[in-house]
Amino acid sequence: MSTVNYADKVFVRTFTHEGKKLYASFHPEVIIDRDEYETTGRYLVVLLHPTLGLESFYLNYHNEAQRWLIDDNAPEIVEDELLEWLGNQVETPKAA
Repeated sequence: MSTVNYADKVFVRTFTHEGKKLYASFHPEVIIDRDEYETTGRYLVVLLHPTLGLESFYLNYHNEAQRWLIDDNAPEIVEDELLEWLGNQVETPKAA
């Protein structure tokens, strides 16, 4: 089996809200049971919050809502403004 390398698909962004800087890393979820990996369309997001610490959750695009939403394991710190920002980062991962 070949080595799976999807590091070029992982990216990190910063978000400043109310004078606090948050860091989020985005990791595409992949199926690794093949020689070539296949992404599922869902992202594992690891969010470093300056006062609440480290949170991780899955971000998934929902066609009915026509936006990125968090799966049921969402931390309470993800408010609508931050959720919108997270979705925008996935839509434009090449933007800085």
